[in-house]
Amino acid sequence: MKNTLFCSGLIAVLFVQCTGKYVQPALEARNVQIIAEEKYQFKDLNKNGELDPYEDWRLPLDERIDNLVSLMTLEEKAGLMFHPNLSVAQDAFIAYDTSDEMLRAAENNESVSGIKVLQLKDSARAKSFIEEKNFRCILNNGVAGPKVFAEWSNYMQEIAEGSRLGIPVMFSSDPRHGAELGAHVKGAQYFSQWPSREGQYGITASRNPDLVKKFGEVTAEEYRAVGLHMILGPQIDVTTEPRWRRNSGSFSESAELTAEMLEAYMDGAQGSSVGPDKILVMLKHWPGAGPHKGGEGDWLVYPGDNLEYHLIPWKTGIAKGALSVMGFYSGTYFDTLGVNFSKYISTEVLYNQLGFEGSICTDWHAISRKGALRNDLIGIPLNDRFEMSINAGVDQFGGETIPERIVELVHEGKIPESRIDLAASRILQWHFMLGLFEDPYVDPEAAKTIVRSEKNQQLGYQAQLESIVLLSNSGILPFSDAGDRIELYISGIDSTAASQYGNIAEYPDQADLAILRVSSASGRTPDGTQNTVVNIEFPEVTMDMISEVAATGVPVVVIVNLERTLVVLPEELFSVTGAIFMAFDVLDNALLDVIFGKFNPVGNLPFELPSSMEAVRNQLEDVPFDSKDPLYEFGFGLSYD
Repeated sequence: MKNTLFCSGLIAVLFVQCTGKYVQPALEARNVQIIAEEKYQFKDLNKNGELDPYEDWRLPLDERIDNLVSLMTLEEKAGLMFHPNLSVAQDAFIAYDTSDEMLRAAENNESVSGIKVLQLKDSARAKSFIEEKNFRCILNNGVAGPKVFAEWSNYMQEIAEGSRLGIPVMFSSDPRHGAELGAHVKGAQYFSQWPSREGQYGITASRNPDLVKKFGEVTAEEYRAVGLHMILGPQIDVTTEPRWRRNSGSFSESAELTAEMLEAYMDGAQGSSVGPDKILVMLKHWPGAGPHKGGEGDWLVYPGDNLEYHLIPWKTGIAKGALSVMGFYSGTYFDTLGVNFSKYISTEVLYNQLGFEGSICTDWHAISRKGALRNDLIGIPLNDRFEMSINAGVDQFGGETIPERIVELVHEGKIPESRIDLAASRILQWHFMLGLFEDPYVDPEAAKTIVRSEKNQQLGYQAQLESIVLLSNSGILPFSDAGDRIELYISGIDSTAASQYGNIAEYPDQADLAILRVSSASGRTPDGTQNTVVNIEFPEVTMDMISEVAATGVPVVVIVNLERTLVVLPEELFSVTGAIFMAFDVLDNALLDVIFGKFNPVGNLPFELPSSMEAVRNQLEDVPFDSKDPLYEFGFGLSYD
């Protein structure tokens, strides 16, 4: 065994398998010394030349956390309670500061204090965020190639390691494994491609828990490769209100199926115990944000007295070891407060009744933007909002960047420092369990081969195929033509992908088959007053386009890509088409493979599709499967067999 002390700024990677009581973990240090005790090595994170309990990976988690919290200043602990945004960019690794020295270094591609500065951005806040505000949980929704992404993460960790106590950064990201990026993460897709942009309808439609577990494993593998440690998800809101505009992020209308799929995903992502090769989940949106009144607005309602149904996935997630949840922006009728201000919802239900042992984080900017929602509290000072939220049980504030407000509340005697210690202890679980105190760094070269590897991409493509639901088929599918190469009229389909199956016709009356991929989204409509209501009927302009194509006599296949809400499909759609699919943001290649019989469709609806807007309006927001005479029942799906 090579036992070496490494100087600040150098890399130490020790893969040591010891035969004694403990197994030496891999260590990597760039701004601290490696110190030895007996036959083991440790990082001297606070640079005092001694082994402190929080630096000793042999000690129990609680002892390490208690010691670290005791060493932290109030300002450092307050910084942990914030979860702001700072994103990697395609053309920038890290900008530490905007001083003259840094500007010169960026211009000359030089290093300053061991930090290589490649390009500065106006939004660069690394010095402020890490050294001055003490943030150690940062949302990175940026997009960059795997090597650049990994290098950016490493540079940020170098800054954190060089700080007073050397506390590493825990980087989170919203879901980023869609076939195409959208929602919270936008840009080129470098990660392996799975169904749905940010939700789980597609993977649930497969009814394949083994594949869902693989999805969790791949998410963890690719996140960790570039220096990400937590996914802000999965979303486990249950789709009992078809009009809610965040439905497409969910798993299912069935709480039981949601729980089953969540369990499989967490088995892959977190495993039996979170460690250096796994990630943490942040389940959202507490306490189950599906049943919004009328599908919109600020209030969760339970006209069917069915809150317990919406808690089923949460109980599963907590039992599987979830250590973080995100509260939504909504208000709750229990105490007419916003979820993030409700002591009943956070402390009584989540902590006391469900036994949650992690940390509650607000949704992004829920404190500064939404307030407490109750009329008599609208407009109260921001400090009072933070005070209310912390006293309700919230530990962390998504998107906010003002930890000095927490320090003020403690100095004013409005919040005891012991409450801040509790929040810090809950949050630091993440960093220790993930192994970041021992090695927060990643291998940029390895990231290039891990992210979107052939294995991961094939798994994602299989999931896309299994997610596609065949709703109707007059017998025209799977499509084949024994004659010459067929002519295809396409809309909403990439011509390069379609040209692998036939020639592209300019007009539908020149084609042997028309393939039309359309969006389900219709938006809102006036209700006769100055207000609007959620309308989930199929867009009229889209139906008109489909009818015009069908009027030429060409057989028509329609793929309805589900977006945001559920959808009410018109009878006319079935009378003019030969086949209809429902898809969840998959690649065109996957759709074409199914249409032309390379894959037999196996997808099943993870919800029921209502037959009319009247049925939607008459159902209860919190009750599943209560739409009168649904067009398609939960679990429906055809195949070619």
